[in-house]
Amino acid sequence: LIHARFILTMRGMKLMEEKYRNVSFGRCPRVMCCGQSVLPVGQSDILREASVKVFCPKCEDIYFPRSAKHKSLDGAFWGTTFPHLFCICNPSLFANVTKPTYSYVPKIYGFRIRKQKKEKDQIQQQPQETRNRKEI
Repeated sequence: LIHARFILTMRGMKLMEEKYRNVSFGRCPRVMCCGQSVLPVGQSDILREASVKVFCPKCEDIYFPRSAKHKSLDGAFWGTTFPHLFCICNPSLFANVTKPTYSYVPKIYGFRIRKQKKEKDQIQQQPQETRNRKEI
């Protein structure tokens, strides 16, 4: 597509840099990214396969855009290459962008929630007499 090729040129990159600085594509919805500006990305280079998503350079993940006008656009208009090449070509924009060092830990009354093992493992770990009571 012409647009996907144009934004990869020097002129296109300069125009997209201005839009990135103006936060035209929104901010990352992830709390740990502290409102990092995002870039548009397509999941496919083929038309009508997927709508445009937004790529966060901080957490390096993609999300659905919040704006209704962006949701209706085809992702092939930006292609799969643009945000990654943009980050490589503009290192000064991303010099202070570091991956979040803290991840959210779910808690109940201040205690961490343990991931549960499979039910089979839990049954094997139960004492014999409690298993016998359940069978009766």
